[in-house]
Amino acid sequence: MLGLDGTTAALGNDVAVDASFSDVLDLLNIALSANMELSKGKFFVVFDPMYAQLEADYAGPGGGPVGGTIDIDMLIADLDVGYSMDENFDFYAGLRYYDQDIGITPNLLPKVTLGDDWTDYILGFRFHTSISDKWSFTGKLDGAVAGDSESAVYLQAVLLRHFGSNKHLDLGWRYYDVDYESGSGLTRFKWDVAHSGPVVGFSWEFCG
Repeated sequence: MLGLDGTTAALGNDVAVDASFSDVLDLLNIALSANMELSKGKFFVVFDPMYAQLEADYAGPGGGPVGGTIDIDMLIADLDVGYSMDENFDFYAGLRYYDQDIGITPNLLPKVTLGDDWTDYILGFRFHTSISDKWSFTGKLDGAVAGDSESAVYLQAVLLRHFGSNKHLDLGWRYYDVDYESGSGLTRFKWDVAHSGPVVGFSWEFCG
């Protein structure tokens, strides 16, 4: 799961979203994540979905009384196709799909439900290098080159502890920054938020 820092919108007004990774753990209801990669020769396909549901309090402008609670259902899913240039560099292109549902309950006012889904077309590269017999490093960087977001960037850096030839423990950090807005007035939807947090996983590779 990722920490959040940015703004969304409530009743036509911007609302700050500020929750560190440790805050998100306290506010989290559920989180699911997976990363699946299929490769054949120099070509590969990656499917990388992440879903989270959390609840947080928010403050009104200037810390005034117009605050309340915010519920967020968040899905981000990547589908990429790539090509390995050599043992160190891969290039990939694909789709990143977002689906955000936000329930905002201002103090003394009825709940407002907002949400939207959108798609970006991304282009990026991955870098791999060996550190020792047991350890290696991989990083990736991509950005939206077209689609619905005004801007979107993704960065990830991971250390891999290898067990044999096809299994490894993954320890790292990832960062999303997306700026999207739609609608107007009281139904305006905005998600201008940076997401960041640790990557912890175990991978078992099957290559053709």
